[in-house]
Amino acid sequence: MTPLQVPRWPPVSRDVAGLVSAYGDVLAWPLIVGSGIVSAHRAVSLLRESPGLDVHTTCSAFDAVIVPAALGSDLLVLVDRRGQSLPAIPSLAYGSGEKVLLVAPGTAASLVGVAGVRVESGPGGRIALPPSGGSRWDTWPWTLTEPRPVAMSDGIDLMPLLRTAMATALAG
Repeated sequence: MTPLQVPRWPPVSRDVAGLVSAYGDVLAWPLIVGSGIVSAHRAVSLLRESPGLDVHTTCSAFDAVIVPAALGSDLLVLVDRRGQSLPAIPSLAYGSGEKVLLVAPGTAASLVGVAGVRVESGPGGRIALPPSGGSRWDTWPWTLTEPRPVAMSDGIDLMPLLRTAMATALAG
């Protein structure tokens, strides 16, 4: 099967075909539309037929660290302040008031059980992808200059930042 051609790189938030192509062809994430895993090409067809369908992926290629939106924003600011010591962390904002931070697969286990933090991991884990349910990317999971995935931080690297962000929230 021929990969979908993305007319421009990087895809923009409202370009459903470009986003789905990037998820399937650039990131190689399994795409779930409706009840099963489908190719990027099939996902685009299904979404054209029924624009209200959601696009999900398994958490096979990453661990998803799900936190309240304010805490997630604070964490991302702390990551930015660290400069080059941590790579950028791909992140999603959900309309439900949550942020989803993507880290290297199998590295977020130490965050399980931390108050206010939920971790989805492995093939059984699932997250919704933009444009589903009003979700949007805060930080893209691909480079902006060429179609390739970004390097992901280890989940364990979030622990000290998470503690700092939580302490700051309690003090404020």
